Amino acid sequence: MKLLDIILTANRNLLRSKVRTVFTILAIFVGGFTLTLTTALNTGANQYLQRQVGNVSVPGVFQVVTKTDVNPLQSDGVKEYDPNKRQGSVADLLNSTFMQSDIDVLSKVEGVEIAHPLYNNSALYIARGDSTGKKYQVAQVVQNIWLNLDLAEGRLLTDADTNSIVISEDYATSLGLTGSEAIGATLKLGFYGTGQNVLEKELAIVGVMKKSFLTSGQLYVSYDVARHMAEDQGKAEPFFGGIVRFKDATDATDETVLKKRLQEAGNYTAMSVKERIGTITTIIGAVTMGLNLVGIVALLAASFGIINTLLMSVYERTQEVGLMKALGMRRARVFSLFA
Repeated sequence: MKLLDIILTANRNLLRSKVRTVFTILAIFVGGFTLTLTTALNTGANQYLQRQVGNVSVPGVFQVVTKTDVNPLQSDGVKEYDPNKRQGSVADLLNSTFMQSDIDVLSKVEGVEIAHPLYNNSALYIARGDSTGKKYQVAQVVQNIWLNLDLAEGRLLTDADTNSIVISEDYATSLGLTGSEAIGATLKLGFYGTGQNVLEKELAIVGVMKKSFLTSGQLYVSYDVARHMAEDQGKAEPFFGGIVRFKDATDATDETVLKKRLQEAGNYTAMSVKERIGTITTIIGAVTMGLNLVGIVALLAASFGIINTLLMSVYERTQEVGLMKALGMRRARVFSLFA
């Protein structure tokens, strides 16, 4: 029997059990499609993250907060009170007990170039400074923490900047500032003071960020603006935490060594910007891993379907196999006919 005859015969045999054949093919398609889709999603998500936040992280920059014994009742029973440890609840983590003395300690850590308090600022609106135009809501005000933001226009904030701000393209477009005309324009940032009265601060735009999910709705302000806003809002001290930058840090720097120095300086927990981005990629990886498992299960089910189809085909055609063997067909040819 020629190869063409084997193929034609095999196709005719498949059509004898149309339902079984169709379901087996569908199982293979579903499994293969799921694996292909999840692999593409994983690759695309990682590329998007790299494009959006891969260049944002700065080596040697850490956010530092105070360690707190959140829950005194652990699985091993009641814990003994330790006066050397700061006690607290979950609320204490949100209302940190980070003080100026902690900033002074961090600034003396070996290799630290600068240490700033990290303020938890909030704002109401932003508007053009040269008109009585519309006011736009503000999602988040972030002080300058030395991120390499992806800019469309202008420059990044520096330690020497005062009354300066970097806005996103969305805000620039809404405010009627397009292209380079946004740089140097004056904005009014509105926020509540201590007496719930609305205060305004005039700021100059030094940069415009490109659109990304990381910077959507965010405003980045110079350190002096964040400090003055915190003072006006009664949030100056205690601080939300501290932000530390090590000098001469590069991408090749072992950040675990720097992190250990900060933690050994006191009762602190430190996390780098790279670690925060790594958390996002880990979550995406876990989701795609779960989808891949679904695809593998579907392919495994399809494999059993193929084996079942092959066995049923052999059992249903025992007489035909015997006849072909009696006519001199070799085992390999018989197998290829079913396979």
